[in-house]
Amino acid sequence: VGIEPEIARALGERMGVETSILIMGYDGLYDALYTGEVDLILAGLRADPLYSEWVHYSPPYFDAGQVLVSRADAPYVEMAALDGKRLAVEIASAGDQAAQRWQRRLNSLHVERHMLPWDALAAVERGEADAALVDAITAREYVREHPRLVSAAGTTAPDEYVIAMRQANYRLIDAVEGALADMHADGTLDAIIEQWL
Repeated sequence: VGIEPEIARALGERMGVETSILIMGYDGLYDALYTGEVDLILAGLRADPLYSEWVHYSPPYFDAGQVLVSRADAPYVEMAALDGKRLAVEIASAGDQAAQRWQRRLNSLHVERHMLPWDALAAVERGEADAALVDAITAREYVREHPRLVSAAGTTAPDEYVIAMRQANYRLIDAVEGALADMHADGTLDAIIEQWL
């Protein structure tokens, strides 16, 4: 159960095929795809250029990247608006790295580092920081339980999940990408993500 199995079942239904889900360790995923044990990998996977010679990656089905979260009464929708403000991040995270890049772009951005992303979000809620930059999954879960906070619509630092297929399997690529596009268009994909996050 979860986001990926639900997406796999919905893709199979739209393509008119029976879906079989295999559970395996991450280190065996590409071997299973290469040998034909599986037809595709749908497992919170990021595109990896090391496999680009024989693997085709679909357009992203979810972006788990870094999202800006702020108070609903003082929302920030983009990093550029944080000049002179305080930004909370999880120490050594992708959000921390993005914040460091923004410190070089803005005149003044004070970055406050916390041990956990929830600590960074709590700092915003208490008014100790103007915004937090955390991963989209944590942001969704936290904002749902803390209505005084809102997240920006898009990600600041993307982390896109894709489906991997063998490049030689053109018909499967066309079928999967067509079904995925339809799921984007009719809201099925968003509904699955909302159900689990």
